[in-house]
Amino acid sequence: MRLSWLGLIACLCFAAPAFAKTWRLAMVPKETDNPFFMATAEGCRVAAAELGNVECIFKGNKHIDVRLQDKIISELLDQGVDGIAIAVTQSEFLAAHSVAKAARLGIPLITYDADFSAATLQTNPNIRKAYVGSDNLAIGQGLGIQLQRLRPDGGVLIIQSGRPDSPNLNLRVMGIRMALSGKTYTKPPGERLQGENGWREFRPPMHNFGHNEDALQDLQSVFKLYNDDLVDAFVAVGGWVQFSDSFRITVEPYREALQSQQMVLVIGDTARQQMTYLAERVVAANVGQNPFEMGKQAIKTLYQIVNQQSYQHTVEIPLRFCDQINYKTCLD
Repeated sequence: MRLSWLGLIACLCFAAPAFAKTWRLAMVPKETDNPFFMATAEGCRVAAAELGNVECIFKGNKHIDVRLQDKIISELLDQGVDGIAIAVTQSEFLAAHSVAKAARLGIPLITYDADFSAATLQTNPNIRKAYVGSDNLAIGQGLGIQLQRLRPDGGVLIIQSGRPDSPNLNLRVMGIRMALSGKTYTKPPGERLQGENGWREFRPPMHNFGHNEDALQDLQSVFKLYNDDLVDAFVAVGGWVQFSDSFRITVEPYREALQSQQMVLVIGDTARQQMTYLAERVVAANVGQNPFEMGKQAIKTLYQIVNQQSYQHTVEIPLRFCDQINYKTCLD
């Protein structure tokens, strides 16, 4: 028995949802062995579940390595993903390789957490569709303000960063220097503190390249300098030292000095585990973002782009300022 035209149309309409496209949207972090980026991955998965027809692909290297990040982006493009959100490790290299490949293929890109450098964006303003994250200069300024609050007469500090050529981390370093010196710099990472407002940097920033254990070794070196009365403050623009399982062992001999704030630690990022150290008063303050929300908004922005919907070109994620007083509610 033949179906009537109306019956055939009804069958086709009923079956249509089975053929609805599933959008394959990828996130490529700087590193996967980091609670911050793990939280962005969770936000990615939650957003995909809420949207319903999205597959969240979270793929990256364990530690910061721009060439491996570039390779991962290129592989995702070969696999036919519909869009990619990138936390930029090194601006110029990516722009010249995998990101240029994405442009040739017409695959939309956005950045999250770490944007392309100002120079790259000026040269190629269409290199990405949107940025989802926080103002990295403001993160650095927040770290500097916390340190200024604790040391109003100044001191001798060492700054720790990830890569020396990381655009967003250099903005954070510049923010610290601006907050403490009272000067305005336009070219990251600013200028090394030489006594402005009582502040001096003992040495140029330490760089751990995203390795938590290397970051912790840097902190051990700083404590030795503290023992020699050469430094009294340590500021990290990311949470690497606190993401090491050996952090508590490292700070234990200096617990009294840290609790009395003879030696001050101010650390970037505000992961749940970092609040424990604020409670113990071995860290004075943390300044960070909301990585879970960042991951959600990155995927939702990509979804709007691939579906040709209106979207925000900059999605700002508010900062979190956590200290020994508000640590219980800081992440609420």
